Amino acid sequence: METIALPGTITVYDPEPVIAHMASCRAWAEQHDVPFGATIERARSILVDHIARHGSFKIRCLGGILVCRR
Repeated sequence: METIALPGTITVYDPEPVIAHMASCRAWAEQHDVPFGATIERARSILVDHIARHGSFKIRCLGGILVCRR
């Protein structure tokens, strides 16, 4: 098996895409008694402040392709 790494960076200039992704985890959060509304609002506050200071928020990601042969 061979793995081809596909590293990348996602850059956002507005907090809403990140908040929308976090909001998609509501069912999981509720299963673990996470204070969902407060968590989302705190994340939004942190993102807004970070973007105001730095102009963007960067998320490093790593995807990949597995090449498998028999």
